[in-house]
Amino acid sequence: MKRTLVVLALLAACSSEKPATTTAATSSGATPPTAAQARATIEKSSEFSQHEFTNAAISLPMAGSSTNPATRETVKQLAATGWLAVDPAGEIMLGEKSRSDKRFIIRENGLMDIVPLAKKELGDVTAVRTNPDGTVNADFNWHWIPNEVGSVFTTGPLHDRFAGTQNATANLMWNGTEWAMISVEKK
Repeated sequence: MKRTLVVLALLAACSSEKPATTTAATSSGATPPTAAQARATIEKSSEFSQHEFTNAAISLPMAGSSTNPATRETVKQLAATGWLAVDPAGEIMLGEKSRSDKRFIIRENGLMDIVPLAKKELGDVTAVRTNPDGTVNADFNWHWIPNEVGSVFTTGPLHDRFAGTQNATANLMWNGTEWAMISVEKK
């Protein structure tokens, strides 16, 4: 009987405790950013600028014999708009429009780099989640805006690369004074 009373007393004491609550602050004590604050952090970060940067460029072999069908289609679209030219032997050359354009870079190894073809534009932050370690994940979308060279591609892999909305997740961390983006992952 005594044992039962002790157990009942313990249960009563435990039941009067308030349940644990979660606060809006992270483990660092910082309030998680709003979607608008997360968007501003992402937009100004170098990580977002670098995210998929190589997808805004293309490298082409200058020797026509080194091209595959997809590359030939890319060259054909650039040649049709005056950015590139192809000589009778199939060699790729700079066109009138690209001769003084710094986006067209001819390397010593026989490749031509064209960079950039597009820039990124940030869309919306769709979710902000606090992680147990105090960092914050912010889901967001973005899309490519082709420049005058990138907009030449009406078909093919480059056209497809620049079409549609992209989704990613930013990992944000409180640095003591503000939220900073430490990484970005494609979704």
